[in-house]
Amino acid sequence: MARTQTLLEMVNNLRAEAGHSLATAQGVNAEATLKYLLKRTQEELWQAFSWPEMAIRDDRILSPGVFIYDYGLSLKFDAIREAWSASDSSSQWEPVGYGISEDKLSPGTALNTSRSDPVKVWEAANTQFRVWPTPDTAAYLRFKGNRELQPLIANGDSCTLDATVIILFAASELLARSKAEDAPNKLQKAQRHLNKLLGNQISGKNKISTYGSMSPGNEVYRSTVIQGSGYIGIRMPEPEPGPEL
Repeated sequence: MARTQTLLEMVNNLRAEAGHSLATAQGVNAEATLKYLLKRTQEELWQAFSWPEMAIRDDRILSPGVFIYDYGLSLKFDAIREAWSASDSSSQWEPVGYGISEDKLSPGTALNTSRSDPVKVWEAANTQFRVWPTPDTAAYLRFKGNRELQPLIANGDSCTLDATVIILFAASELLARSKAEDAPNKLQKAQRHLNKLLGNQISGKNKISTYGSMSPGNEVYRSTVIQGSGYIGIRMPEPEPGPEL
């Protein structure tokens, strides 16, 4: 489980990690900047990796002849990592890729070129999503991804991800900005903690990629950038075949 802290605690710990004064009076002017940096760092980590303990599934019902659908309340586009399809009467799930190429759309219309089962690909369509081919029978499209982050704005708000990894990456960015000599060391500590954290979450549980995440089209991210800190510096393994039910 993630070791969470309140935003006020995280600001104080970030000051300590970055070598800033812990005196409240001296840190007032920088407090808003530190809060924003912590909030943004958590969001980037959330988007960059699949967090097993945060994984949720959302099944969308597909209707015959309909190719545009609404997202559910629990998973929106940015949080989706994988997509799978299954017929209404089967538990056999097939992977669904992301991206509908132009040859799948009829010229001069917004219609799909084909109507059949199962759904092969999907993509965002403004605030909704569309699938191809158009379903011929009732079916399901299952999205899997990370649950949403809790607000991290007020002093009493708690982080959703592990507080230490957020603080270390934020501190490495602050140190890099000031060209501090220990900036690379702080980044290495952040990377080691992230790798250990993700490894601990999945050890002996599921065959999930330890160091990376799936894009909405089931493509593995090869490298991840944490803003201001550089590349994580690890090569992502290929995903294991088959759905995780």
